[in-house]
Amino acid sequence: MSENRIPENLVICIDTSRSMFKKDFTPNRLTCSISATKTLIKERFNLDNLSAFSLIKYSDKAEKIIEFTTSSFETNLFEVLESITCGGYSAMGDALALSIKTLIAELRKIGAKTPRIVLISDGKYMRTVADPLKMARLAQGLNIRIDTFGLGNVRKDNILKKISDITGGRYFYNNDLESLIRSAKEIADDNYKTYGSGKETLIENPAFLRKIAADLLRVQDLTKDQEQRVKQIRGMGDFKKCSICFSDQNPYTKGSFYVTGRYCPNCTTPFHIHCLAAWADSQKDHQVKRSGTARCPHCFYLIKIPKEVTQIQKLRVLTKGIKEETAKKPEIMPAKYIQDVGVLGDEALFKACPVCQLIFDKGQSAVQCGNLQCNALYHEDCYEKLKESHCKQCDVKLHLY
Repeated sequence: MSENRIPENLVICIDTSRSMFKKDFTPNRLTCSISATKTLIKERFNLDNLSAFSLIKYSDKAEKIIEFTTSSFETNLFEVLESITCGGYSAMGDALALSIKTLIAELRKIGAKTPRIVLISDGKYMRTVADPLKMARLAQGLNIRIDTFGLGNVRKDNILKKISDITGGRYFYNNDLESLIRSAKEIADDNYKTYGSGKETLIENPAFLRKIAADLLRVQDLTKDQEQRVKQIRGMGDFKKCSICFSDQNPYTKGSFYVTGRYCPNCTTPFHIHCLAAWADSQKDHQVKRSGTARCPHCFYLIKIPKEVTQIQKLRVLTKGIKEETAKKPEIMPAKYIQDVGVLGDEALFKACPVCQLIFDKGQSAVQCGNLQCNALYHEDCYEKLKESHCKQCDVKLHLY
């Protein structure tokens, strides 16, 4: 692949309503649309084998017929295209809504590709809950460009051109197979970067990240299949334990996992929402921090931290200076050096170090907080990183004698 090309996730959205069977295109509009789509896919893969295609067809309803597929499975894309038939009315708005939903799922993944929709239609559509122009404005807000191929006579409202204009895409008028193929080739070659020398990336500002991030699942939100999957991965006894603090009890609120526990909607890894927020706050990605989102530590899926948790964090930041001025100087307590953390039992082994959030191994040395109501355990080198020897859990100033 040329280094000057930007890999894209393209959703090809094909109108398969009855009007697409008209024979003003030889042999008919749908057959020519399929031929143009094959050309687009083949030409793009020849130029850029890192782009990926997903296919959506729509008539009375929209249906995704294949997930994002790369050049290695080009044959699968062609086989699915050849199976498409005509019938019904044109739910264009629903098709755009499904296309946007499909792209958002990809945008949540780490290293997401630039999103794009190619809509192929004669411009006729029936009114549904999802209005095409509203969907175009939603796509615009998510930096998703929609290119449109118009077939046959231009309709008075020219909805296809309006959609492209709103999203910054390109509108192509086509009156035969030859013009359709030409349009397809232009889109295939349209991911060429003509400016700058750095790698092209998505514009990821905090508002954008918050808008596309997925909501965490609660315990009661899990389907039976998802719950069974978590049990199989994590063992029957701990599928309701946080994967960060390795406990059912929330270390911040002292509540049970059922109250503040959540699951990643992509890999169903369990977290306490406060543990996830603390983990996100320790990361270096400032854009993600500001947006109130986090990437799952296991699958790197973009997930939304509940507002009530992020608001508490912001309040702590705003009041931090005041608290430091008025708070009493913490009492100095002796920290205890433990040569082998294994002597404290299995429960201690599964406690997470407040600094690195990793658990302990038998034979490993540790330092224990002298506050009996805290008893936090630190790896020996993590203890050295504490700011002025203050315990991260209870804020007591520790001294290792």
